[in-house]
Amino acid sequence: MKLILFLIPLLFTYALAYASPFSDIPSNHWAKNAVLVLAEKGFVSGFSHDVFGGNRPATRYETAVVLARVLAYLQKARPEIPPQELDKLKETLADYQDEIDSLGIELSHLETGASNLESRVDKAESIQVHGKFSNRDLITGISGNLGNGTSQSTLFADEMPDRPYALLPVHAGEGTESAAFLDVSGKLDDDWKGGGRIAAYAAAGDTLNRITPGYPPPFLNNPFEGYSVNNNLKAEVDQIFAQKDDTLRGELGSFYLQHSPSYLYAGVPNFSEEGPDFLPNLGGRLEADMKPYFFVSKAYSELFVGKIGQGSPWRTELYGGNFGIELLGVSVNAHWMSTQNDANTFAPGTAGSVTSPINGGAGWLDPNSLAPLSVGPQREKVYGIDLAVNRTYKDHPYTFQIAYASSDYKPNTNSSNNAGGELYDIALGGELTKQMNWKLDYLSIDPKYSPFILPLALPAGFSTATFPWGQWPFPVEFQGYYTLQNAQEYPQNRSGMKGELNWTIPRGKITASYRVLAQKIPTELTSFDNAADIQSIGFYEPLFTATGGRGQTLPAGRTLDYRVKLHYDLSSPLAFELAASGGRAKRYSGDANNIDFTGWLGHAGFTYQFWEKWKVVALFHLAQTDGRLLAAPIAAPNYALRNSGETVRTDYALDPKTNLFLEFRSLNHIETTSGNDFNMLQYLTGMDYTF
Repeated sequence: MKLILFLIPLLFTYALAYASPFSDIPSNHWAKNAVLVLAEKGFVSGFSHDVFGGNRPATRYETAVVLARVLAYLQKARPEIPPQELDKLKETLADYQDEIDSLGIELSHLETGASNLESRVDKAESIQVHGKFSNRDLITGISGNLGNGTSQSTLFADEMPDRPYALLPVHAGEGTESAAFLDVSGKLDDDWKGGGRIAAYAAAGDTLNRITPGYPPPFLNNPFEGYSVNNNLKAEVDQIFAQKDDTLRGELGSFYLQHSPSYLYAGVPNFSEEGPDFLPNLGGRLEADMKPYFFVSKAYSELFVGKIGQGSPWRTELYGGNFGIELLGVSVNAHWMSTQNDANTFAPGTAGSVTSPINGGAGWLDPNSLAPLSVGPQREKVYGIDLAVNRTYKDHPYTFQIAYASSDYKPNTNSSNNAGGELYDIALGGELTKQMNWKLDYLSIDPKYSPFILPLALPAGFSTATFPWGQWPFPVEFQGYYTLQNAQEYPQNRSGMKGELNWTIPRGKITASYRVLAQKIPTELTSFDNAADIQSIGFYEPLFTATGGRGQTLPAGRTLDYRVKLHYDLSSPLAFELAASGGRAKRYSGDANNIDFTGWLGHAGFTYQFWEKWKVVALFHLAQTDGRLLAAPIAAPNYALRNSGETVRTDYALDPKTNLFLEFRSLNHIETTSGNDFNMLQYLTGMDYTF
C-alpha cells in the first residue's frame, strides 16, 4: 500500500494517455487510471497479457519485481523527484531485500547500478508463467410455488451493476464448476516475446448451477457461444501471441478487441457471475502502436478477423479495423466493422437466424407492402468516428467528446432491401474539485441503427422466457437474442441525457448515474397483430411494444433509470456499503397499450477484515417492481413482485496465492400478480489459486 500511495501521484505527472490493455477492469473502477499508468510504464504486467487480476493478492516476489522496475525507470529517466520521496522508495526497498536478493537483483549501489539492475530484471523475467485455478460448488434449494416448477426469474438485489445481464435466474439443484488457465510467455530475442494460454474447464450437475456461479468457460467449451459443456477435462490452447517491444502485437485464438467502442461492438453477453462483461471472439487480431514522436503522443492501428459465438448452425463472421491518433491533447479514432452470416454454411431454405422473435416468426417486413421478408444470410457494415479534446481550466481538467456512427444492414445479402441508421453521443466531463468528477452525455440512437441481432446459445434448462428482467432495469433486447453493440448503454430508438458523478469523500466514495431517454419514433400499430411491433426492416421495440390492429400512432414512451452507491470506511477494518438502482418506463395510452412500470432494488451491508487472513461480508437486500405492461390505466398492475434476502460471505486467505470462501444466500420472493411465491436457500463454496 505504501508503494501504491507513493507511485500514483509521481507517475501521473509523467504518464501519457494509454488505452486499457486489460479486459477485466470495469470502465468505472476507481483504480482504473492508476492501473493503466502503471501498465503503460511497464511496472505491472497483470495476471496474464490481457487480464489484470485486480482481486488477486500480490506476492512479495511480485512486489519486489515492481519495485525493481520502478527504480530502474527512475534512474534511467532521472525525473525531478523530491529527495524525501526518493528516500521513501529506498526505505520500502529495504523491506523487500530478501525477495530482491532471491531474484538475483543487485541493489547495493542504487545510484550507479541502473543498467546492471535492468539486465538482472530482464533475466529474471525471460520466462514468465502465470496460472489460475478456480472451483465453485453451488447448492440451491427452492420451496414454494414456482409456476413452471423448474426455474424462476427474480430480481436478486445484490445485482452486478455493469454487466449486460445484471440479474441471474434461480434454479433448484446442485452444480460444480472448475476452470484452469495457464499463461506462458518468454523472450524470443532482444525485441520479441511470445507465448500463449492453455485453458481447461469441467462442469457437472444441474445446468444452471454449474454454469452461472463462476468464471466463464474458454471459447471452445462455452455453451453460451454454441459449444457443448460435455468437453469436460479437456485442455485446449486458447490463444497464442507474439509481441515486439510495445509497438506490435499479434494474437491467434480467442481475443478481445482493445479499441472498438461499445457503441460499435461489444460481443456475446457473459451470463457467468465472474469474468469479463462480454465473451471473446475466435480468430486473429493485430495491433500496432507508435511510440511518442514530436507532437504525437499516441497512434495505433488494430485489425481483426474472427467468428462470433452464437446459438445457430452457421457461422457469423466479423472483420474490421480501428485506428487512432493523439496529439496536443486531441485524440481522433476511426472504426470500421463488417459482420455477416457465412453464406456457405447458411442452410438453403432456412428462414434466418432472426425470425423467431420478430412478427411471430415471419422476420422483418417490407417497408412498402408490409409483407414478410426472407431473412438471412444477414450482413451489416458499421462506421464510427469519435473525437476527444482535453483541456485544463483553473487547474481542473475537462474533456469534450463526440462520437458518430452509421450502419447499413441487409436482412438478406441476395436482396436489395436494406436499413440504415445513425448514432450520436456528445459528452462533456471534468473535475469540479480534486475530489469530484462529473460527466454529461446527450444520446441519440436511430431505431434502425445496427439492427443485426443473433441468437444466444442457451444450454438446456436456461430459458429467457422466464427471465425477462435479466437486463435490469429494462429488457433492452429480445429475450434470447443480442445486438452487436452494447444495447444497455446504447438502446435503439432512444434520445436523451445521461449524467454521472464520482465523489471521493473522507474515508469513502460516492458514485451516481441518472439517465432519461425517450422514443425517437413513437410506436405505431399496423394491420399485423404482433407483440414485437415491426413496421419495416430493422425497426423493433422490445420495451414499448403494442397490441391491436388499428392504424394509429401511440404517444412516445419514456424511460428513466438511476444507480447510486456509497462505500464508507467506518474505522479500519470495518467498511459500510449502500447501493440502490432502479428505473421507470411510461407511455400513457387510454387503451390496453398503456405502460407504467416502476422497479427498484438495493442492498446495505458491512465488510469486516480481521486477523489479516479473514474477511466477512454481510448484506441485506430489498427489491420491488410494480406496474402495468400493456394494460389499461384503470386496470390493476399486471407485473408486480417483491423480494428480500441476505447474503453472508467469508473469505480466508490460506496463503498469498490461495483464497477459500463460503457464501450463504437466502431469498423470499413474492409475485402478487401471478402467485409464484417461493423461498430460496443457496450455498456457494469456492477456491481460487494463482501462481
